[in-house]
Amino acid sequence: MSLHKETFQPLLEHLLVTSTGIKDVWCIGSAAEYARATYSFLSSQDSHGVDFFSRRLVGLAHSSAVSALMMLLRDKEFSTSNKPLNFTSLILLDPALLPPQFPSTTVLSDMFGKFASTKRDKWPTRAAAHQYLAAHTAFKAWDPRALQLFVDRALRDNDSSEVVLSCSRAQEAGFYLSPTADYKARPVEIFTELTRADELPIHLITCLKDEYKGQTLPSKEFQMAQVKSTTGGSVQLIEGGHMFPQTKPALCADAIQRALAAAPAERKARL
Repeated sequence: MSLHKETFQPLLEHLLVTSTGIKDVWCIGSAAEYARATYSFLSSQDSHGVDFFSRRLVGLAHSSAVSALMMLLRDKEFSTSNKPLNFTSLILLDPALLPPQFPSTTVLSDMFGKFASTKRDKWPTRAAAHQYLAAHTAFKAWDPRALQLFVDRALRDNDSSEVVLSCSRAQEAGFYLSPTADYKARPVEIFTELTRADELPIHLITCLKDEYKGQTLPSKEFQMAQVKSTTGGSVQLIEGGHMFPQTKPALCADAIQRALAAAPAERKARL
């Protein structure tokens, strides 16, 4: 959505240098209908030439993208009417799996919605945008390469000779504030179903640093308890706050590598 897949490039570059057994990595970004867009891409063999249905896959997702991954795995649209994909394990990076019954979920949704609807969204030049973002609390800790990729790919030229956010403030705020948002109830239900079934290894990589007035801690505790109740999953704690794939790409890549290495030899999968 507002993050853009290109900002994961430093993380993926480090992962590919330090890991073995990864055939390739496909990074998919879509601002609407995440799960449907992801399934459409993976099943479109004619367009990219890869038969993903014949591969053993690892599902790797960060933040709200975890909700899309949950829907892709268990939502009836993809599990009954379409050919299933062969995921052998999941790696969840600080997932935005927010139980709707938690008061903190409402607080966070309102907080993110307010931030999205009021943040600056245009600059006279990309250089000016880079200067502004590099000093901003939300971006100043980012790896410089990730920040540059955000400036290069998350902004677009408009008719007024300015650069603006490709994902509008209204679109991002609407995602957080929608009372029927897909990223809330159903993905949490699926996550709970998966951990109770204990058939698919789930590796949680999360941080206990909370930049949001402590409101993410209840959902983090819930997620860790669910994964720790399984026999094949794992929990890793990492530094860097919620945006650690962008602020600590090397540390994140190393954590992903440990999660991949946790798979039994006969079940090694392709990311």
